[in-house]
Amino acid sequence: MNETLTLPVPLRRVLPAARWEHVTVGESGAGVWKSGRHVVKVQARGGWPAGTLQQERERLRWLWGRVPVPRMMGYEIEGNHEYLAMTRIPGLDASHPDVLLHPQRLVSLLARALRELHALPVRECPFNMSLPVMLARARERVAAGVVDETDFDEERRGRTAVGVFNELVRTRPETEDLVVTHGDACLPNFIVNGEYIDGLIDVGRAGLADRHADLALTHRSLTRNLGAEYAEQFLDLYGRESIDLQKLDYYRLLDELF
Repeated sequence: MNETLTLPVPLRRVLPAARWEHVTVGESGAGVWKSGRHVVKVQARGGWPAGTLQQERERLRWLWGRVPVPRMMGYEIEGNHEYLAMTRIPGLDASHPDVLLHPQRLVSLLARALRELHALPVRECPFNMSLPVMLARARERVAAGVVDETDFDEERRGRTAVGVFNELVRTRPETEDLVVTHGDACLPNFIVNGEYIDGLIDVGRAGLADRHADLALTHRSLTRNLGAEYAEQFLDLYGRESIDLQKLDYYRLLDELF
């Protein structure tokens, strides 16, 4: 991805002149630039990213006013690239060292944020990210050879994408506890501002899925950043009565293919 940003003319009309900083952290599959008040994502059309920026635009529009997300400012296609512009939410992402200094507050904020998201009315959500959809996408990615097997979690190092997919099919849960999910609920995708989570970002995979699709990734992210004790506190605060430990393992396995 080019490290300079040239905006399409329609976006230049809606965004103020600014100095854009290229963000090099994150795994969204898109190039990200930020200014003081805005963020622009740029992604090649086609290929196999986690999702298209058009999908993220649609989800931002639906989520706006329901939960805290960036305001969508514009979307354009120019040449072989998509451009998505949105407001920048002030604060620090939940993996920032300054946020991790207050682990008990953080796990409480994360549990509350996901409970609120998961409480949105299922019947109103137009985006289907349930297992039939996600397993079909996983099969396509495996067949296309685009899964990065070198990025598998430690316990699956040395395995193949085909082997992981076959296990997903063999151990598929019989039922899904469908709620509105974030879809990539790792710590960097929660923006903390003081005593609140002021924003959910990178929502291109948001939609109806089993609640464990979110809980599994937040639990894993907390384990890596703070340790197992705080990851377990997060599950307690979210509500143990809603949690199936086998499903947590399953959805971490599914995430390996995306």
